[in-house]
Amino acid sequence: MKQPLASNWLGTKTGVVIRDVRSGQTLFDASGSTPMEPASVTKLLSAWAVSHTMDLQHRLTTRVVAGSGNQIVLVAGGDTALNPGKGDPSSVNGYAGLGDLATQVATALKKKGQTSVVIAVNTAYAPGPLTVPGWDPAYLGMGYTARIAMLGLSTQRAKAGIPAVADPVKATTAAFAKNLTAQGITVAGFASSGPADGTTLGSVQSAPLVDVLGMALQDSDNAMIESLVRQAAFTKGVAGDDASLTAWVMDTVAQSGFDVSGVKLADVCGLADGTSFPPRLLADLLEKGASGADARYQEVMSRLPVGGWNGTMDDRFLQSTNNAGAGQVRAKTGSLTGVSSLAGTVRTQSGRLLVFAIITNGPQSQGPYGARAAIDNVVAAVVSL
Repeated sequence: MKQPLASNWLGTKTGVVIRDVRSGQTLFDASGSTPMEPASVTKLLSAWAVSHTMDLQHRLTTRVVAGSGNQIVLVAGGDTALNPGKGDPSSVNGYAGLGDLATQVATALKKKGQTSVVIAVNTAYAPGPLTVPGWDPAYLGMGYTARIAMLGLSTQRAKAGIPAVADPVKATTAAFAKNLTAQGITVAGFASSGPADGTTLGSVQSAPLVDVLGMALQDSDNAMIESLVRQAAFTKGVAGDDASLTAWVMDTVAQSGFDVSGVKLADVCGLADGTSFPPRLLADLLEKGASGADARYQEVMSRLPVGGWNGTMDDRFLQSTNNAGAGQVRAKTGSLTGVSSLAGTVRTQSGRLLVFAIITNGPQSQGPYGARAAIDNVVAAVVSL
């Protein structure tokens, strides 16, 4: 352990906690109680709050209801991964499809002799701003995050190098209108808003929340995590602004019995500067799930990406110095300028299940990829325990 931790590829300040799941014994702790900037492992705190507020089998419903006159209303329900065409039940991304929704709506309209509509949108569900005040605007242009919404397309989720769509709700509405037109319904115009309580003309549902949350963690989808936290908080009457959401996540974690000393949240996804907390808190959360003491979080953790296989871990643990961890490490990644982190579980050669949390801050002599490799070397060394 000491040798890989001595690597100058790590930052100038590194915190590590390694714990045996069965016994609860802390096997290694280096600055584990020191607050550090965590990057996207922040999402593990948010995932706790979401999974302990909403039913993990809940599905996000997108509806269309009849409005007044020839108006129909597209009602947002939190699904930001709608397929622009037919739904794909084999994939979480695009599980529900606007093509299927349009087919239902067109059939219902034609039954009552209506072939022309004005489309309105209802966004009363879990409202809030499109971005977080602490986000660098360049992140949107670089594709590090999408804008936060309660409607969105599977094809317009954040992708590095591709600028974020300016208005996810508008883009989704346009895709729905295109599908309606293909079904023989004339879209005569659009209205800014409409009621959500009309007769239902059609509806589609996402994959179960646990899978949607799992996808957000696997892909480290900042906007999707922000959206899901906003939805969970909304069920408790909490406003959708950043200050309210960060306070709510901290309160929810604290009310679950965790020590939140030293925790500061600048957002709920880990993208904004100003977040800090000790690696020890991550180990505490992960131990609860990995041990089975908390079945909800255990279910969420089962969706974390696996080293050398999928998600943001698909290119990790592939070097000769750390490939012992490939397939044995399931974890959440984190990366910002001067920040690298990794937290999850690892199965040792002797069969022990361990949880670990590693955060390194400060200048990285070999840049972010060098820091990630150095972290992977530390975790790979644990495999031999």
